Amino acid sequence: MQKMIIDEKAKALAYLEEHKKRFEKRIQKVTENIYCAVGYGLGNSTLIVTKDGNIIVDTTESIEAAEEIKAEFDKISPLPTAAIIYTHGHADHVNGASVFMNEHTEIYSNIRTVEFFTTQFNQLKNILDRRGGRQFGVYLPPEHTPCSGLGPSLRVSPTKQKLIFPTQVFENSLELTIGDITLQLVSAPGETDDQIFIWIPEQKVLLGADNYYPAFPNLYTIRGTSPRPVLQWVHSLDKMRDLQAEYLVLGHTEPVFGSEQIAELLTMYRDAIQFVHDSTVRGMNKGKTPDQLVEEITLPNHLLEYSELRELYGSVSQAVRAIYDGYLGWFDGNATNLEKLPPRIYAQKIAQLAGGADVLVQEAKKALEKEEYQWAAELSDLLLKLLPDNDDVKQIKIGALTELGLRSFNSNNRSYYLSQANELKGNSKSPKTKPLQTRMSYAHAMPLDSFFSNMTILLKPEKCLDKAYSVNVGIIDQAADYKIEIRKGIAEIRKGVAQEPALTIKADEKIWKEIIIGARTSDVAKQTGELHIEGDSILFNEFIALFQ
Repeated sequence: MQKMIIDEKAKALAYLEEHKKRFEKRIQKVTENIYCAVGYGLGNSTLIVTKDGNIIVDTTESIEAAEEIKAEFDKISPLPTAAIIYTHGHADHVNGASVFMNEHTEIYSNIRTVEFFTTQFNQLKNILDRRGGRQFGVYLPPEHTPCSGLGPSLRVSPTKQKLIFPTQVFENSLELTIGDITLQLVSAPGETDDQIFIWIPEQKVLLGADNYYPAFPNLYTIRGTSPRPVLQWVHSLDKMRDLQAEYLVLGHTEPVFGSEQIAELLTMYRDAIQFVHDSTVRGMNKGKTPDQLVEEITLPNHLLEYSELRELYGSVSQAVRAIYDGYLGWFDGNATNLEKLPPRIYAQKIAQLAGGADVLVQEAKKALEKEEYQWAAELSDLLLKLLPDNDDVKQIKIGALTELGLRSFNSNNRSYYLSQANELKGNSKSPKTKPLQTRMSYAHAMPLDSFFSNMTILLKPEKCLDKAYSVNVGIIDQAADYKIEIRKGIAEIRKGVAQEPALTIKADEKIWKEIIIGARTSDVAKQTGELHIEGDSILFNEFIALFQ
């Protein structure tokens, strides 16, 4: 049995070590004017040289990685950056933009990327930072996470992070000529709604972004996401196949050369996605639940054995659940699950059936000893509802998650198991609030409408459950007016002017944003004449405190 344990762990580790070789750090020449930086960060960055300046496609996830890449790109072409193109809004493609740009650089993206930034980097930043850190093993020792399914590792540099919003956006497609190069930017929903691909017809070069990478695709990501457009992903891959590219440059892993190889990869990839999608929908129409479908659906052998579809990143079972949820929502059709017992009550009743919590603890220990790690983890979750501070129960869960993690070659699952085990040990770092400098950068980059919209999430409802009043905010330099109605625990924010406001506030955009995020005190801003208030100053202080 001990040999089997070692073999399972060794096999998982071997898969990841083998996969890691694909991300060895290098500048890969594609054509005479196109070069791809692989292995500097989780995401790739691509240089396209034109006679009027460089085009940079994606900029990796960190300032440090981008600086290394730029130093290498400058050796190839020291020309300034004429344009940056974001293929989508994921952090590993956009965070290094400030390194490459100058005052004349235009940044191009899908129009949906702006909305994506607002949601990912502001509205949901806390939970996505926490869960994303677990998924990518940010706080794990390197020996536990040899590589991600997408690249070597996620490089995080929160103190230097600077988000740059696009300056030019398009909806469906855009033909762009820079110097002697004409590019077609095409909306291609898939791994994200805002995904695009870039086609250079004269050279038969396709920059495919993240709609293909060397692992089963992440049709759902465990860090959390709205349902991905699975069927559109298939259609986007078909658009890419129709181009019959001779060079395929990717957001992750090395470029692919040769039209036959590219056609095979894209066809197998889209077939795998369609198979899981169609199988799930067929099962749904037969009234089957997600649990039933997860048990039943596996890829056919020719896809299962295809090395580029190993579940090193995405997961078929998680994809099935995501597709089901995307079409029908969380309810599985079983009326019992409409209003389930609260977890603590359910745990109490299971413990009673077992003969008490102490009996359940012993059963969980036995499960761990018998190497039934999933069962041990599930029992420990029940027990933690009843005995949240019991060290024995915590140790059972730590042991179960650690063993599940070390046996998994799916990089996301592996990192998440091991990260939560470390958190339970109390010796793991956890995401901290972003430094003020980073929050200021995000706030200044955010469109004004998005900033005001995000204020509803910042509201502390417990401070205003008995309050009802209106506030007018005039942003002087943008000639824009917003009315904020505080109404018993919510903030309704719209453009326009309230008729009888309790407060009227006027400031420039920069000043207002910095006051709200706590980077500038209102007292100093009033003294310098940067902030003007009509109304009671005590109420003003109470109002600002609602968002801080």
